[in-house]
Amino acid sequence: MDSFTVILLFSLISLVCGANRNPGHLKPLGSVGNLVLIKELQREFPTVSQLFTYHVAKSEPSLSRQVLNDNKNFSLWQTDEQLLENIYGLADTKIQVEAFIARQRHRIPMTFDAFLQRYKKEPLMFADNIPEVLQKYLVVPKPLQCEAALEIFQSTILIINGINASPLLLNEEQDHFHCILRGHKKMVLINMAKYPDVRKIVIPEKKQQQEPPMNPDRVDFDQFPALADVEYHVANLTSGDCIFIPSSWTFQERSLEHTFSVIYNVKHRRALNIDVKELTECADYDPTFTLDQIDWSVERQPQSFKDLIMNLINTNVVGFEKWREYFSKHLSYDLASDSEASAIFEEFYDIIDVDGDGQVTKKEVEQINGAHQHHITDILYEMAKVINTKRDATKSKPAENNDEDQMQSSHDQSEL
Repeated sequence: MDSFTVILLFSLISLVCGANRNPGHLKPLGSVGNLVLIKELQREFPTVSQLFTYHVAKSEPSLSRQVLNDNKNFSLWQTDEQLLENIYGLADTKIQVEAFIARQRHRIPMTFDAFLQRYKKEPLMFADNIPEVLQKYLVVPKPLQCEAALEIFQSTILIINGINASPLLLNEEQDHFHCILRGHKKMVLINMAKYPDVRKIVIPEKKQQQEPPMNPDRVDFDQFPALADVEYHVANLTSGDCIFIPSSWTFQERSLEHTFSVIYNVKHRRALNIDVKELTECADYDPTFTLDQIDWSVERQPQSFKDLIMNLINTNVVGFEKWREYFSKHLSYDLASDSEASAIFEEFYDIIDVDGDGQVTKKEVEQINGAHQHHITDILYEMAKVINTKRDATKSKPAENNDEDQMQSSHDQSEL
């Protein structure tokens, strides 16, 4: 072999081996590269004004360190034994949990006691609305106690999981606080409003494949070069910390310990239009104001939708129009005649129609269980509230007309 050939081969090998010298190549997402630390507050939340006029309006995350530590009952959450011993009825509370078997997610019923006995040993996770028996042991975060904020406080989700062998990638449509009651999580956030092309990589469109096409533990910058230039906002959360994540941000979380966390969802669209003047009239922080004291009556309606959805699946009701018709009968409200309610229903239908073929299958419905179920519930909450508000407005009109009729009658009688 002549010297020219040797030099050429050496050059080609060097070119191939050095094709991507980015230090983050084939490393976990957000572990190396353009890392940005999230602004931190010590033992305090953003004020209610800061939350809505800056963090929500400008889509900026915020990290509050040790902000839960002074809450009453915080210590109760630090061990499974304390929860079971001190909360009457918790052990027998029936819940649905996710079991990961052969890379498949299954929904199985069990008691809370059984789950706490098994989740550290088996691939189990609880991610659902906070059981009523636990709500009085969680204080409403300070910025959400304001009356104006309570009106757009959407829902609360409790997540209990073991150590993640692989990180989760999540994309939430609502603004939310993610608070750690126990454990340790590493969070990596990406502003998808700033990097719309990256969103298609991290969270593919539903008509594409069902799982993200990239491995978050070994990000291939040759295959996905757009990820090399992204700003990764990173944070390590421990017990007592809360992070505010705006709706346009996708986040990756890795639980480094067995972790209990709570998500407090806020309706993004209404948060953007909140009356700033009302934020100056908030009452003082009440450390005894717990979740069980919130009037969730408007939010109860969507829970009955679960049975309705399965009935539609089992009776082979097909298509958007038919589903809207059946939901209208269930609600005793014509969704088709109300553009606002119909638009919300269409958003709901588009999400559960995972493959976008216009038909909803049992397999697709099963995919909305678990960590992402609350987003579906949030949309139904919003639709129910819109309908109830318009019903109340409609009911008030006849009363006003009756008063006018009575006044007119009295006037006529006086003239007689």
